[in-house]
Amino acid sequence: MTASTPFLQMALAWSPRVMACDLVIQPTGNGRGRIAIDATAATALLIALGTDRRAEPDDTLPGDVAGLPAQSAGLLAMRGWVGDICLPEGQRLGTRAWLEARGKTTEETRARLAGYTAESVEPIADYHGVDIQTGAAWLTDDTIQITAQESATSVATVVGS
Repeated sequence: MTASTPFLQMALAWSPRVMACDLVIQPTGNGRGRIAIDATAATALLIALGTDRRAEPDDTLPGDVAGLPAQSAGLLAMRGWVGDICLPEGQRLGTRAWLEARGKTTEETRARLAGYTAESVEPIADYHGVDIQTGAAWLTDDTIQITAQESATSVATVVGS
């Protein structure tokens, strides 16, 4: 499939130091820098797999959220990004993989995670006119890795222990 819209966004990269994504700064000299521009799918895929998509009304929510007991039955229990309201009708940002973080270690869980991964990158593939391969594979007995790959760019994260 030929790309209809190029990837051009502020570059994000995983920072092991802070255990989160961070902006990439390109040094320009004299202790200064500029925000790097990412012309690959990496940043878009990091956002898709690294953010929580709002749960659907019929999704089964996990139990109490560690450290945030007020969310367990409240307004924020379904998570998601408030900015979804600005997206086109029915489009949502992120993945629902968080729903399976404490799920059973079954083949059904792995299959659901594969579906959540495909669902999270579908808007990116549609907008940019590219094919994005997704998957979910067992790493250990209680850990599943979800992956999204476009061309030579691959992003993965783990769900579970």
